[in-house]
Amino acid sequence: MSGTVQKTRSKRVARVGGHRTKAEISVMFNVKDVDRSVRFYENLGFDVRWAWKGEDDHLDYAGVGIGQAVIALGRIWPAGTSEGGYEDYHEWVNGPLGGGVIVNVELRPVEAIYARAKTAKVTIESPLRDWPYGRAFTINDPDGYVVKFLRSKGEFA
Repeated sequence: MSGTVQKTRSKRVARVGGHRTKAEISVMFNVKDVDRSVRFYENLGFDVRWAWKGEDDHLDYAGVGIGQAVIALGRIWPAGTSEGGYEDYHEWVNGPLGGGVIVNVELRPVEAIYARAKTAKVTIESPLRDWPYGRAFTINDPDGYVVKFLRSKGEFA
């Protein structure tokens, strides 16, 4: 299928077991310092949608958003604590964060976000350019997560 694009029809409501099911996906980044991550995303134009402070007055969790896109940020708990609530929690949060995943944030003012990223001296992995699917650039956040800001075009929009 090299060089060709297969056109598909997008469905916002799927059928699962004969029932109409609305399916959405959300993303949460486990981060070393939620306060730092919130400031980072605010510099890119995101706003804080929700935040929970811990007993030490630092943020444990927060949600930052731009338009309808929201990234949840969760504090990485120190070894010996059970706050993560998962059996293998400390194994998967102590490896390289992001692990090869790219999170796409689709929005129209991609040039404005790019300008903000440059002003904030964000690590830009891939500069703003045109791709067959739209105009995009890619950054690394302070914990190594890769985020692509994209204005889709044509059949990808």
